[in-house]
Amino acid sequence: MPDHGPASDLVEILDAADRVAVYIAGMDEARFCASMMAYDAVLMNLVVIGEAVRRIDPAVLAQEPAIPWALAIGMRNRIAHGYEDIDPATIWSTAVADLPLLRAAAERLLVLHPPPP
Repeated sequence: MPDHGPASDLVEILDAADRVAVYIAGMDEARFCASMMAYDAVLMNLVVIGEAVRRIDPAVLAQEPAIPWALAIGMRNRIAHGYEDIDPATIWSTAVADLPLLRAAAERLLVLHPPPP
């Protein structure tokens, strides 16, 4: 399979981050933690994001050094392999504070690494 560059993975990150924003819109932390559906949906999209980040060349990710990309991969691994140990407050904080920053960085990287024509 030919290498299509990071664009498809960056788009996947953007799509998953946008879905998270929709799932938590209008919620506060207590409501989020009480909603199994929103919680599970956010977890799944964090897994998708971590997997997409893992596939992107580290040299590309290094163009956005303020983002702790390795933590996105680590969170994916933690969710995928230790679901019962996940702190809902951490997931909420990630969704509202960290994910918008990661999404913005992915958007900037997509400008630098657009999809092939």
